[in-house]
Amino acid sequence: MELFDIISTPYLAIPELALPKPEVVIESLEVEDLVTMHAKLLYELQYLPRGTLAVRRRGQRVYYSQQTTVNHVRQDRYLSLRQDAIVIEILKKKKLIRSTLTRIRKASRHLRGYRRRLAAKLAIIDRRHADNYIYYTNKIYVCSTAEAAIVEMLHKHHVKFEYAPPTYIGGWIMHPDFKYMVDGRPVYHEHLGMLDNPGYTEDWHRKYMRYHYDGLVDGVDLLISVAHDKRIDLVEIEQMLHARGVF
Repeated sequence: MELFDIISTPYLAIPELALPKPEVVIESLEVEDLVTMHAKLLYELQYLPRGTLAVRRRGQRVYYSQQTTVNHVRQDRYLSLRQDAIVIEILKKKKLIRSTLTRIRKASRHLRGYRRRLAAKLAIIDRRHADNYIYYTNKIYVCSTAEAAIVEMLHKHHVKFEYAPPTYIGGWIMHPDFKYMVDGRPVYHEHLGMLDNPGYTEDWHRKYMRYHYDGLVDGVDLLISVAHDKRIDLVEIEQMLHARGVF
């Protein structure tokens, strides 16, 4: 049995969003299928925008807002049907995922060994992501030799940084290559090493749009370094970081 409908969501951190097919009766699934669905939805939920979708109707008009809670204070952000249609659609899918997870938890409540099997399945999914980090330098794993060289350069200058930290930007969880703190303000650094790859370039374009959606300014909040003929220019990167006050 196929369990999921694959729905294209181009502005998510993941390329596709899976939802259970309408004809799937969760309560009748085999345990392994239930575990697979549970783990997949939990994994994808962490990449969805924060908050919930609020819908208000006035006469024939419908108004949408994104409700989030920060320090126990609820915040509402108005969503425009023209500019935020994708966010609205994703938040609708998020609501479906949450309701599906509630049904899964009820269906699995009395299954022996279910939590252990779910933890094992989640570990497999996380491991696939972790396998991208294949270079080890200065006690951290990174994704490429270029990033390893940048890490070594940062250590040389005694720069405090975070590598690929999960960060809410524009309502999404993103993983900027590097994060620095300059005068108490976060500065994100993206190194682009494969712009000759169409898929990589498309992913970067989506990520860049999210930065700008959150109001980040190039050269101030967002620093971008680019490989030239797949070669990293550390001097150029050092000058960029120094000019921004990173060190």
